[in-house]
Amino acid sequence: MIDTALRSLALSGYRSYNNDLEQNTIDFHDINIIIGANGAGKSNLISFLEMVSYMMSGGLSRYVAKQGGAQSLLHCGVNHVEQICGKIQIHDCKRKKEDTYSFSLEQTATNQLFFVSEQISYKDDTHDAPYTKSLGSGHYEAKLADEYESTARILRNYLDRLKIFHFNDTSISSHIRGSARTSDGSYLRSDGGNIAAFLHRMRETEAEIPYYERIVRHIRMVLPQFFDFVLEPDIAGNFSLNWKQVGVEETFGPHQFSDGALRFVALTTLLLQSARTAPMTIILDEPEIGLHPYAISQLAREIRMASKTSQIIVSTQSPLLLNEFSCDDIITAEYDTVKQRSTLRRHKESDLKEWLNNYTLGELWQKNVLGGLPL
Repeated sequence: MIDTALRSLALSGYRSYNNDLEQNTIDFHDINIIIGANGAGKSNLISFLEMVSYMMSGGLSRYVAKQGGAQSLLHCGVNHVEQICGKIQIHDCKRKKEDTYSFSLEQTATNQLFFVSEQISYKDDTHDAPYTKSLGSGHYEAKLADEYESTARILRNYLDRLKIFHFNDTSISSHIRGSARTSDGSYLRSDGGNIAAFLHRMRETEAEIPYYERIVRHIRMVLPQFFDFVLEPDIAGNFSLNWKQVGVEETFGPHQFSDGALRFVALTTLLLQSARTAPMTIILDEPEIGLHPYAISQLAREIRMASKTSQIIVSTQSPLLLNEFSCDDIITAEYDTVKQRSTLRRHKESDLKEWLNNYTLGELWQKNVLGGLPL
């Protein structure tokens, strides 16, 4: 069971999303598959969550600088909107409590952002109205990072862990093909750079051996030549993602995985790890890149398995991946070229019942019944 999950997100003034906060509100389920054309707003939605995660560790200024300054984040530039606003509601399943974090940001003269407002609130069965606390204005980093009351702590702990897992960089110099120290294996990093150390720790932890073995089995389903990992430290105490092939004595290195194979290994490790180490929310941006159709089908199966303990948010361009989910899992992102804004729409199976009798979800997307095509 998922303990804490994203219930809803509202954003405005951010990149392709206009300044109507209510209009740009979307509810989230256990599995959320976001579809849409290039430039429709899928990645902007995900990068907004990434910005909030940076804010929890005092990294807003760093995030803004990395993105090219505040001007590049404001919808159509500062001449169109003055503020970036967000409202994030999470559901604490154990305490049956709704916690909300909201904020407004404006541009400074030096192309940075500062807080015009910041507040937290919560609502539970014992209160008729939500409790709200303002965290002030005029500051450059989120004050939520320094608050220690229960609601603030729950929000901060959740939002700080909103990591976007990027396994698309599999170049020869990428972190995922590199090595990591034994001490760097407590959780899987968002770029997969410590995957060997993470798998080693999992294999050596008695309670997690079944999860390690499950990962190996699932990798073999897509890579039948793969036998097992060889997770031994080198002379400097570092681990690399070495592996054995069926029927071959030679040990292969991470550079001998193909790009698609290495991505599938990382995705499988992320999705099939134990609930003890799994993120509360797993966010993936186009994970199907470079995968064989059969591997995409297996990826969908792993996403459904992971959704028992983690909330899943995936943006995709793959009709094959879309086919593996239900209509209620799908969110369509579209860009209105007349109004110059992105919109988000969640689908209901009851609205598409007749269509689904004859077509798959992937086919309905390609026919533009679900929207999200560049027409």
